[in-house]
Amino acid sequence: MATFTMAILQSITFSACVHRQRFLARVSLPSLQRFTYGTESFKDEDYDAPTAAPDVPHQIYKGMLTKQVRAVKTFSFGTSLIGIGMQPILYEHMSAPESSLPLMVAIYSAVGIFTFVTPFLIHFVTKKYVTDIIFEPATKKYQASVYRFLPTKRKINFKLEDISVPDVPGAFTTLCVKNIPLLCIPSDFLYPEHYIKFMGYDKPVDYQLSTPKEQNKENTKS
Repeated sequence: MATFTMAILQSITFSACVHRQRFLARVSLPSLQRFTYGTESFKDEDYDAPTAAPDVPHQIYKGMLTKQVRAVKTFSFGTSLIGIGMQPILYEHMSAPESSLPLMVAIYSAVGIFTFVTPFLIHFVTKKYVTDIIFEPATKKYQASVYRFLPTKRKINFKLEDISVPDVPGAFTTLCVKNIPLLCIPSDFLYPEHYIKFMGYDKPVDYQLSTPKEQNKENTKS
């Protein structure tokens, strides 16, 4: 189980790093080339720049690992059903007088782990992964989809005001929507400007610096 879980974590982490590098290259490379060589030699379409967003509800994010996550969850539930179906057979063999108790305990433990522990562990890892995001320009609302414990999708409706980026993000967390931690891969955004808005990169940077007078006022109040 540990090897299986580590393989899932490594796959998600590696894919996130690769997608992030591609996203940064797609966003920063055209600007760097234009700054170095001018605007006439290089055009945005040479770097697969996104087209103008439509005025109707459209998809702005598509998780590249959606199929893999669904396949892993489906496989986990399949093995759980098999494990549950094996319980009567194992119980019958365990109750036989000639059965080896240590062997049956080991088999029961292995079956129990794959039947009950693995689905919860996989759900803990994948419950934050966003499979897709739909944007409605008329109302400025978003709808994100994540997987439930069962391989069915849960819809989360939100606006930009509902998004918060934690100073110290937790494991597999990019941002929080209504205090719900979510994992979004930057390069999976079909329209990168929405990722910039989500992360607050379009807002002025607050270095949280104060002048000596302001510090004295704060000390006086305290």
